[in-house]
Amino acid sequence: MNCAAVVCGDTTIAIDCGIGFTDEDGAELVHPDFSWLHAQRESLRAIVITHGHEDHIGGLPYFLKKVRVPVYAPPYAVALIEDRLAEHRIKGVDLRVSPAGAREQIGSISVERFAVHHSIADATGLILDTPVGTVVHTGDFKIETDPCEGQRFDRARLQEVGSQGVRLLLSDSTGAEVEGRSRIERDAEVALEKWIARSPNRVVVATFSSNAFRLRAALRIAREQGRKVCLLGMSVNKHTEVARALGLIPPIDSLLIPPGEVSALPRSQVLILAAGTQGERASGLTRLARDEHSRLHLDAGDTVIFSSRIIPGNELGVRDVINRFERRGIEVITRDEHPEVHASGHGSREEQRTMIQILRPEAFVPVHGTHHHQRRHLELAAEEGIRQTQLVENGSVLELTRDALRIVDTVPVGRIYIDGMQPIPEEVIAERRAMGSGGVVTVLLSLKDGRLQQFPRVLSWGVFGASNRDRVERKIAEHVRDRLKGRRFAGPAEAEEASIEVARRFLVHNHRKRPLIVADVNGET
Repeated sequence: MNCAAVVCGDTTIAIDCGIGFTDEDGAELVHPDFSWLHAQRESLRAIVITHGHEDHIGGLPYFLKKVRVPVYAPPYAVALIEDRLAEHRIKGVDLRVSPAGAREQIGSISVERFAVHHSIADATGLILDTPVGTVVHTGDFKIETDPCEGQRFDRARLQEVGSQGVRLLLSDSTGAEVEGRSRIERDAEVALEKWIARSPNRVVVATFSSNAFRLRAALRIAREQGRKVCLLGMSVNKHTEVARALGLIPPIDSLLIPPGEVSALPRSQVLILAAGTQGERASGLTRLARDEHSRLHLDAGDTVIFSSRIIPGNELGVRDVINRFERRGIEVITRDEHPEVHASGHGSREEQRTMIQILRPEAFVPVHGTHHHQRRHLELAAEEGIRQTQLVENGSVLELTRDALRIVDTVPVGRIYIDGMQPIPEEVIAERRAMGSGGVVTVLLSLKDGRLQQFPRVLSWGVFGASNRDRVERKIAEHVRDRLKGRRFAGPAEAEEASIEVARRFLVHNHRKRPLIVADVNGET
């Protein structure tokens, strides 16, 4: 989720502040536990954002609710951050536009930005000038051999920095197991043009909304092939709006149609740009696949192009969407069978090697990606003769001096789950996990003068089948009555605790089940 702290003397800066999306335990998203970083508020001078992807900016509203510091970000990211802050009704944030080439002195650290190629506009890396030497953080990057308009990679500046000496390189590891070079954006544009041209009916292009270059290409192709464009999904509408405002996409008002007008046009004259490439249940693309969209419908013979990759963990959801389209006779083009329709935003091994060769750092630490990706990247650095290298885990405290690079400590880290824009307390997460894995049993008691009155009632959900639920619930109730009758309790809480323990033992011993058990004294069903 991309949030790192750099500490130098009395100065702390955070680099990026992201979220992850999840459906785990009923949460919508997850962000890092910022407790340690919040505790550094006296020395924390700024949050420096490398680019505008959600896994780099999405945690900002949650962080800034507790601690306010200046936020430096490139123009495209600033526009997206403003939107996120407005959603959370957060005002008065010191948000500073910091494009590639900008240099800021933040406490004892000088921060300079350099442009990199990535699957979002205005992506940057960072050159940190510190008392122990220059530290370069690549951000997410690739190196395109034939970049399209709006893409830039500051090779000359990096070569200059490399010639002056780089103490440490922190480099994106996401593509470390992919040999060769990554496909360039122009190739994906050519492939899209081919597939759209050969499709006789409606075409849906599903892509990552944040890739303004891909959106621009699809819009150009639609115009040249005589198709109107329907933007489907909040994120694709938002990113198109931002890209237009920043001049990355030319005027397109005459090209766009709302979803309600799609059915009025000949099928050969429609292109739909859709978000939801990861099978998100509420996305427009998933609703199209389920034929549940209120204003749009696809027919047999239409085409859906997934100009995207499947993020690990989303395979089942995406495959379900693909299967639903194909069952209805809709042609589906994916990266698996036709790799040319998508270009990754992360460099493969040869681009990672090129970055190391340009900068020639004394020390190297792989960042971003999984532990496996980082280990593969470390192997690459060793091949290039970098002697000081280190793998880090979340919470590692890495000390850099003029001579040494070593892990010296750890700090507490964790994950905060969000539901409805609010953090989910740990006890709620624990309850949801217990309910999800074992179901729920509720014991209802009647207490008078500290003693059990009436026969207890037991209700259960997700524990027993309908055929024996009533019988087992009564058995639990009888067991609770037998164990508690005659006892005098100091209050409801003591009685509830005792009944939960009795029910728990009964279920473990007789049924080997461990549901969430709750009790209520004098409650009503």
